[in-house]
Amino acid sequence: MPNNTLPANQATTLTCYCALAALTLTSAMLAGAWQIIAAAVDPAGLEFPRSWRDFREGRSTGTLEKQLDQNLPARGALIGAANSVRYLLTGSGGEQVRTGKDGWLFLTEELRYDHDGSANLKARAELLGATSRSLESQGVKLIVALVPDKARVYSSRLAYGPYPDYNSSRYVDALNAFQGQGVTTVNLLQPLTQASAQGDVYYRTDTHWNQAGAQVAAEAVASVIKQLPLGLEKTSFGSKSGVPVERPGDLIRLMGLGDTAKMLGLQPDTETPETTLQVSADSADLLGDSTVQVVLTGTSYSLRANFVGYLQQALSAKVLNAAKDGGGFLEATTLYLRDDAFRSSKPKVLVWEVPERSLWGKPDESHGWLKKVGLVP
Repeated sequence: MPNNTLPANQATTLTCYCALAALTLTSAMLAGAWQIIAAAVDPAGLEFPRSWRDFREGRSTGTLEKQLDQNLPARGALIGAANSVRYLLTGSGGEQVRTGKDGWLFLTEELRYDHDGSANLKARAELLGATSRSLESQGVKLIVALVPDKARVYSSRLAYGPYPDYNSSRYVDALNAFQGQGVTTVNLLQPLTQASAQGDVYYRTDTHWNQAGAQVAAEAVASVIKQLPLGLEKTSFGSKSGVPVERPGDLIRLMGLGDTAKMLGLQPDTETPETTLQVSADSADLLGDSTVQVVLTGTSYSLRANFVGYLQQALSAKVLNAAKDGGGFLEATTLYLRDDAFRSSKPKVLVWEVPERSLWGKPDESHGWLKKVGLVP
C-alpha cells in the first residue's frame, strides 16, 4: 500500500477542498436532480456498479461520469472530488492506473494477464517476419525497436506485490520470436535498465520514457543502424536546452483527479526540455534534392521526449517521423506504407517502434494486413 498520509498543511488544504466540493455537490444536485433521476430510472441507462471492488477499481466513478456526462453543473469538479476520495480511501488509481511507491504510477495494461498472449505474440512475430522479407526485397531494411514496459524497468516501484510472474519472460520471448523470424530487433531493455541505475529513464506520472530514456533508446537504435552497410548521407545535428517546466503525466489524467493531484501528493515530473536541430547542410540539401533515407513509425513513444531528435543526432542522418499517437501496433506503419511518399521514394531504413505491452492482445487488425498495405499482391 502506498503511504497516503499527508503533511498537515496539505491535509488542511484537502479538507477545505472536500468541504467546498460537498457544498458544490449539494448545489449541483439541487440544480440537476431531474437529470440524475432520469438517468437512474431510464431502462436504457447504464447499470451503476455498487460494490466496494467497483468503487476501488474506478468503475463506480467511471459510470457516474458517463451517467452525468454534460448534464450536471460542476461535473468536472465533482468527478475529480470523487476520484480524489477514492484515492485517499483505497490508494487506487482506478481501472486504468496502478499506484506505486513514492508517487510512481503505472498503466494497468502493462500488468494485465492475457490467456492467449503467447499465441498472439507468435502471430505478430510472423507478421513482422513477412513484412521484413517483403521490404528487404524492395531495398528497405526493417529494424524493430522493442520498448520495454515501464512496470518492467521499474518493478521495484510497484506496490501491491512484485512484477507478475506470468509476464516475466514476455520481453525476452518477444526478442526471440522476432529474431527467429529474421527481424533485426533492438533490445532496449538492457540499456534502459542500466541507465535507470543512474537516474530516472521514465516519467513517474506518465507511461512514456523521459528525455534521458529517449536518448538512451535512440543511441541504441542508431548503434544498430550504423553497423549496416547503408551508406547514409551524413548530416550534423545539435541539441539545445530550454527552461525547466512541470510536466503532468498522462497517468494523472487517466486517474481523473483534475486539479487535486498535487494536494494528494502526486507531483508532476519536472524537466528541462531539449530540442534537436540540424546544424549543417548535407550534399542533398546543397543540390536541392533531399530524400529521406530513414523513416520512423510507431506510437507515442516516438513522439515524446525528443526521441526522434536524439535519433537524428546519434545517427547523423535525417529521420522522417511517421509515428502516431494512440496508433497501437499497426496504425502508424499502415498509414505510412499506404502513403504515396513510401511508394514513390522508399527509404533505406524503416525503424518500427513497438511497445512491449502491444504484443499480447488479440491481433484482429493483422488479418490480411500485408495485402492491405501493398506488400504482397
